[in-house]
Amino acid sequence: MNKKQYDFSYVIALSLIPVVGIIGTIWHIWNYGIVWQEPFLLLVFWIITGLGITVGYHRLFSHRSFKSHPILDWIMAIFGAAALENSALKWCSDHRRHHKHLDTEKDPYSITEGFFHAHIGWILKNNPSPVEKVKDLEENPALSFQNKYYFPLFIIFGLFLPISLGFIWGRPLGALFWGVLLRITLVHHFTYFINSLCHYIGNKPYNFKCTSGDSWYVALLTFGEGFHNYHHKFQWDYRNGIRWFHFDPSKWLIWFLSKIGLAKELKKASYMQILKARSINKWNQIHSSLENMPDLMTISYKEKLQTIKNNFKYLEESWNIIDKENIQKNKLLTKKKKILQLEYLSNLKSLSLILIAIQNSHY
Repeated sequence: MNKKQYDFSYVIALSLIPVVGIIGTIWHIWNYGIVWQEPFLLLVFWIITGLGITVGYHRLFSHRSFKSHPILDWIMAIFGAAALENSALKWCSDHRRHHKHLDTEKDPYSITEGFFHAHIGWILKNNPSPVEKVKDLEENPALSFQNKYYFPLFIIFGLFLPISLGFIWGRPLGALFWGVLLRITLVHHFTYFINSLCHYIGNKPYNFKCTSGDSWYVALLTFGEGFHNYHHKFQWDYRNGIRWFHFDPSKWLIWFLSKIGLAKELKKASYMQILKARSINKWNQIHSSLENMPDLMTISYKEKLQTIKNNFKYLEESWNIIDKENIQKNKLLTKKKKILQLEYLSNLKSLSLILIAIQNSHY
């Protein structure tokens, strides 16, 4: 391993934590068994530190997808520090750079450099990126304090607190393995999966050219962050999973916080914005496929596509007209809007069928 290429302090730390966390927990179970408090401690600290990253570092601080009460800023700063994923300023600086320069050499964890690089290799390399484009966050008292005292905050809340709780039931060593080392391992690598696995697999309903994908099973491990193709299209949306059945605890928590006064002005893409993004993505896929087909075969498709294009234009114009009205006071307009949604979905389905037909054509 090239000493100039890798930071050995990070290599050692990020290798020892999972090794000792996993092997140490197994050793402790083998010799001392399990008490219910230990897996419960793991679960609780995994949830609060994981949400400190997804709700705090990611959706609140990086993307400003909602506004928060100062109390929430402090809570998320402490939870984020306990996750041991660097200060919020550094984390957000890297993440904003990732979105701005996605899949380019300026992307700090670009999947184009390989799965390992996107997962953890970029952290291990001895080329720290500057903290920039976070002037808005530097003015936040909670985050400036966290940035200054990041490591002491981790020691207090991420290390001493779970071990101290272990003393209550007389098993501080078990608390160290379960509540600190194993918990950090899970939080770290589930977070890393968003940068690696979500840019390696998954559906791409919003941008087929982007490496990010929607993966519901990754969402199960990452508090809803697995719907990543949507997130890269609408990064300012406080949601990642937009359907009611999408597993997105981060979205649910933000919504709950808005109901108790700790969050407000939640940003979300409108239904038409989402449908339009999906239709544009289908158009791009179809035109990309048509370029490889003989001209004679594309004529019939182009006629059908023009009809659907005209339908989309009419539906979008009609939607915009209704949007200017106060639909809350007019049930008739609300009903018309639902009809437009169904018609738009019908045309979108037709577009999907054309894409399937083109992709299955033999010539």
